[in-house]
Amino acid sequence: MGGDHKQLPPTILNPKAEKILSKTLFEKLINKYPENSSMLTIQYRMNDKIMQFSNKKFYRGILKSDKSVKNRTLKINTKNIEYPYNEILNEIPIVFVDTSLIPERFEVIKEGSSSKYNPLEAKIVIEISKILLEENIDFGIISPYKDQVKFLKEQIEGTISTVDGFQGKEKDVIIFSLTRSNEDGLIGFLTDERRLNVAITRAKRKLIVIGDIKTVTKYALFDEFVDYIKTNGKIISIDI
Repeated sequence: MGGDHKQLPPTILNPKAEKILSKTLFEKLINKYPENSSMLTIQYRMNDKIMQFSNKKFYRGILKSDKSVKNRTLKINTKNIEYPYNEILNEIPIVFVDTSLIPERFEVIKEGSSSKYNPLEAKIVIEISKILLEENIDFGIISPYKDQVKFLKEQIEGTISTVDGFQGKEKDVIIFSLTRSNEDGLIGFLTDERRLNVAITRAKRKLIVIGDIKTVTKYALFDEFVDYIKTNGKIISIDI
């Protein structure tokens, strides 16, 4: 058997089945017979700095980046790109675009829906996407929320998916719209560590995370993630 129990399990729609099926057979076996498992330790997808947070947080720090990918970065001419997008699209492999300074940053719920979307984050995603399309860069857009995905699909072409739907895929650049922004620090689906692990390991050359730091860092995992980016990438606080 092959797999990764640190990533997302199957989606279970029936609440009666969730207790039984939420833990996969693979996860049960690897927990019961750890001595019979062997982990592949060389990754061939992403820049080392994109990998290292997940490596340290979920994989005991034993993963290594192959030299063919370790230092791969996004290389585009940013001289004619306006701020803040020139900063967002430089060669730094991982950036967090912080919206917490903007009053209109909050999430929205459509009538009759339990999902969320965020118009401000969508606006930023669209502007970044336009530049990447002009530069002919292979990129994907992901969000935990189907309403954010739907909102973006109505406004721009490209590979746009929920995090769950993008598991197993990869792109040179990933734009990750966290979507959640509220005064209560509620982050819903994002509390699942496996969802974050999947989301931040899809990018090969550059990971762009867009979100409200004040909201997401009320959860310990994201507080750690933001601290990691401060040290190993860049936080870009915008007030557009």
